[in-house]
Amino acid sequence: MTSPYFPDLSFQNNLSDELARARRDGIVIFGSGNFARALKAALDQLGVVVNAFVVSQGPQTTLDGIPVLPITDAIHEKGCRHIWIGIFNHQPNANYGNLSRVCKELGFEHILFPTQYFELVAPQLGWRFWLSPRTDYQDHASELQSAFEHLEDDESKQLFADTLTFRLGKSLQIPGTPCSDLHYFPDFIAQTTQARAQPLALVDGGAYDGDTIATALTRLPLECAYAFEPDPTNFRALTQRAKHLPVPVICFPCGLSSEAQTLRFCSGQGEASTISAGGEETIQVVSIDECLPTARVDYLKLDVEGHEMEVLQGAIQCIQRHRPILAIAGYHRASDFWQIPNFIGSLNLGYRIRLRIHTENSFEAVFYAY
Repeated sequence: MTSPYFPDLSFQNNLSDELARARRDGIVIFGSGNFARALKAALDQLGVVVNAFVVSQGPQTTLDGIPVLPITDAIHEKGCRHIWIGIFNHQPNANYGNLSRVCKELGFEHILFPTQYFELVAPQLGWRFWLSPRTDYQDHASELQSAFEHLEDDESKQLFADTLTFRLGKSLQIPGTPCSDLHYFPDFIAQTTQARAQPLALVDGGAYDGDTIATALTRLPLECAYAFEPDPTNFRALTQRAKHLPVPVICFPCGLSSEAQTLRFCSGQGEASTISAGGEETIQVVSIDECLPTARVDYLKLDVEGHEMEVLQGAIQCIQRHRPILAIAGYHRASDFWQIPNFIGSLNLGYRIRLRIHTENSFEAVFYAY
């Protein structure tokens, strides 16, 4: 196997031609979920006629004033050979390589994916996890190069390069994903815990209903856990589960950030509840350094819906003091891909950094440091 190399960040930009074609001929959107409906609303503003939502199977119906058709009927009934993929998630049926093959086999001639058209509709769609105008990656080429060089192993570097190529719309899937290792507790991390002289204290940022702590108990010698979860519904489920776990779990009904403050929050979204300026609620957040000033921390897991960098800034003293294993979600924002590994490297604590992706389309990307 040849050594991985940093990818070319250039990409073909023919969006003006694609938009002109879509305005002239109309399109159909593959999908009928929230992302597809938001895409339709954005295209309405751009003067593009959306003839139908198309789905893999199911009866014909209507949605937002247009038909919802089985994809096999779309060309026959609407005569439209232009399709924009309105599916953007981590599920196996969202694999873009497979969706492309299906569309081509059915006779669609122009197929566009979110990674290829997002900059056209970014103002209307707003934050969509890691999805970003592709120029963001070019504008941060030096930071991305530095992040690439911080990665320890060839597997991580190849995955990093392939992910950038995918996000630039130059490939439709990422080879080698999803990772078969356990999410947040891969084999290479679990093996390092065996050399530790005492059971581990885990901090779970974004604890949801306690599922990560329950999983950790199957792989790690845990002594206790500190669980932070600001969503009220999730917190109730967390405390109920904590009662039945075999180690003490201290539950905090607040979020994590760089310092103690109140922030706006979107609740009621399950595991996707998130800090947001447009949130309908106000929550308390704290920093790890303020909240756990003397507690030993051996394992720090963060999945806080795009707030990971702020939490890391508020945990510098903890990390410097205890050098915990880090498992940091890196898929909520495009900038996670360069900011997280570069931050860990900047601490100069001898961390070895690896990247693994646990679901489709570069969702559930996690940077591990140990």
